[in-house]
Amino acid sequence: MNKLQEFRSKAKSLPDLLNYAALIEPGTVLCKSGALLAGFFFRGDDHASSTAANKNYAAHAVNDALKSLGSGWTSWTETVRYRAPGYYPADTSHFTKEVPKLIEAERRETFTGQNVFKSENILILQYLPPMRPELKAGSKMKTVSEMVIEGDDVDDDTVQERILAEFNKALKDTEDRLGNAVMIRRMGRYDGVDDFGGEYVADELVNTLRCIVSGESMEVALPECGMYMDSWLFGEDLYAGTTPRLGDKFIGVIGIEGFPARSYPSILSMLNEMALPYRWSNRFIHLDRHEAEFALGRYVSKWKQKIRGFVAQMTNKQGSINTDALSMTQQAESAVNEVRSGDSAYGYYTSCIVLMHEDPAWVAAKARLVQKALRRIRFAGRIESINCMEAWLGSIAGHAHANVRRPLISTRNLSHLMPLSAPWAGLATNPCDLYPKGSPPLMMTATTGSTPFNLNLHVSDVGHTLIFGPTGGGKSTLLATIAAQFQRYPNSSVMAFDKGRSLLPLALGMGMHYDIGSEEGGPQFCPLQHLENAADIAWAQEFIEMCYSLQAGEDMVPTQKQAVYEALLSLQKKDHRSLTDFVSDLPEDLRAALNYYTISGPMGYLLDAQTDGLKDTPFNVIEVDELMKLGDKASLPVLRYLFRRFEKSLKGQPAMLILDEAWMALGNPVFKAALKMWLKELRKANCAVVLATQSLSDAANSGILDVLRESCPTKIFLPNKDALQDTALYKSFGLNEQEIKLISKAKPKAEYYYKSALGSRVFNLRLGRLALAFTAASDKVSIARIRALHKQHGTGWHRHWLAENEIDYHKYLNERGEAA
Repeated sequence: MNKLQEFRSKAKSLPDLLNYAALIEPGTVLCKSGALLAGFFFRGDDHASSTAANKNYAAHAVNDALKSLGSGWTSWTETVRYRAPGYYPADTSHFTKEVPKLIEAERRETFTGQNVFKSENILILQYLPPMRPELKAGSKMKTVSEMVIEGDDVDDDTVQERILAEFNKALKDTEDRLGNAVMIRRMGRYDGVDDFGGEYVADELVNTLRCIVSGESMEVALPECGMYMDSWLFGEDLYAGTTPRLGDKFIGVIGIEGFPARSYPSILSMLNEMALPYRWSNRFIHLDRHEAEFALGRYVSKWKQKIRGFVAQMTNKQGSINTDALSMTQQAESAVNEVRSGDSAYGYYTSCIVLMHEDPAWVAAKARLVQKALRRIRFAGRIESINCMEAWLGSIAGHAHANVRRPLISTRNLSHLMPLSAPWAGLATNPCDLYPKGSPPLMMTATTGSTPFNLNLHVSDVGHTLIFGPTGGGKSTLLATIAAQFQRYPNSSVMAFDKGRSLLPLALGMGMHYDIGSEEGGPQFCPLQHLENAADIAWAQEFIEMCYSLQAGEDMVPTQKQAVYEALLSLQKKDHRSLTDFVSDLPEDLRAALNYYTISGPMGYLLDAQTDGLKDTPFNVIEVDELMKLGDKASLPVLRYLFRRFEKSLKGQPAMLILDEAWMALGNPVFKAALKMWLKELRKANCAVVLATQSLSDAANSGILDVLRESCPTKIFLPNKDALQDTALYKSFGLNEQEIKLISKAKPKAEYYYKSALGSRVFNLRLGRLALAFTAASDKVSIARIRALHKQHGTGWHRHWLAENEIDYHKYLNERGEAA
């Protein structure tokens, strides 16, 4: 008979060490100890742009939230720093023209392979209910609340349900309190689809616990039964020792201890700038008020005994005073008073940084690097060796009793140590629900430190954006880059009103450029060509009335309006719909006023064409510099018609309207009225309005400042060395002193400051020479040369332009010689 004992090993494996028992409801885990576990994702303000007052407020709010948690509660604040995903997948972008394809290929090369990282901040709370001690076999002593509230016949199910309800209530209260300081969201359950089309259910807390233990970020499909979570979630082999190994990854732990004399908010913010993957764990075991008073009272007693020497105490003589012991006694008594007053709570704090890698030499080298970084800010970092296994286990959420460090700290100190401010990486996808699901951000940019920034103009489904900055700050380059990168969205369209021909290189490479009123010859328009329905007739009526008012200096009378209406109905039936054809059916007085806009007058070369010269292309740039010099009588009708054509081009596709040098729009009554309407209405048509101007004063004096602030959730500020002299103006747009200082110190033509309700960040476009050849070639010599090349070579002019500038574009072409 075979003995089975040798096959029944009692050696502990990883699941035996872990405390997780079951997923009992979405986002809630029941531990083997009987404790309940839940988690949150949170993000604070950008560290670089937050003022000291903002950081202090956030720390105060966190202290208020955490001090309400007493004995039985343990919190883990985790920062998981991981390698940022690569550049956006090529199949998520839909560039159609060669120039934007080449620009995108160069940017992909720039941002691929960089040593960049992102951080995810996590708060996990655990509650261990009070024990119900056994009196004898088969009987349990009820708590007083159970006997008073429910009577003596309370069953275990009722107690468990009440505990779970109170746990969720406490979580909701904590979330609401922390929401005053950070953006916070509780982890929950979600549905997904795998690569083979199969549907599955996953839970964010389960995924997070998996990441914390294994160091790998992955989605875990939940089984039908949530029990035995320790076994189905973790299957790696664990090898103990001074350098433990989980699966193929070695584990290194750096304990943070030896705190400086004083703390301040975000004291450890430098950890968020380190260019390496790690997990930073902050565990805090909360204490009730009476427990904290007792523990602190022992410190008071011990230090009091050292104020006077042993002999002086025995002989009851005055003796010398130990001033250090006296100072420590006063500090300990101050801590006791702080607890009694309810200003903060105390608990046991353990902090460590966990490194995991396949190469033990890498772990050892990076551990020393982290230790040096901690020492630079006067923290002692201890690289764990014999205690490494217990330190790692204590860093895992849900394990409150391993590696407990005895010194007490307050929740106020804890709020200073928590990562309440960090570099913001932007949203991983475009937030507009009118775009295809999972659409990539507008563009990837660089920032300080080792964290990239995903630039999106949209906040929810609103993409209206204000761009402010002085001349020479890089405004036109930013607009051109935005326009080029916007082509990644399917069926996208752009119309830009330009001044100074800064968008001409891009327009000739992607679409059409119209230099209206210049010697180069702009298109001739036929404003009455499209009279297909009643709405077209109504618009044409208003257009003719405006032209008449500009010439006659007075509004039309009813009989004149009727004559115009009848003439429009007659014109609708004709094949030729020029203004000359139209005025031929009008009375003499109307014809005399409107002849100014026909071939009989000076503006006929622009508005009296038989067919319209404005083509329906996805990328149109209207140069209005020369047009605006012609005066209101000439420019306003042209602008009004261009606005009409743009509005009619919106069919729900991703669209963008760019207004460069927007002071023209803000100072022109027709432009301003149209802009006000666009900001309120174009969101519904899936169109983002990008408004750029040289100074904040243009917007402040426009008369529609409130509309600009309310309708444009995204603002981008260019570097301005004189920003500190316009503090009041910048503050009117929601900036604080620190943000204004960042703008004043930003590098011109390289850095920009983004701000919206989602966050804020200084970013750098990191443009290569190829992109700059199309986005920054706005000087007169370059413009003249580009026009000559375009006239000579047509649509292939851009390759000759790149060759002349010694820019190698061939590496971005495929085997067919086309841009990939």
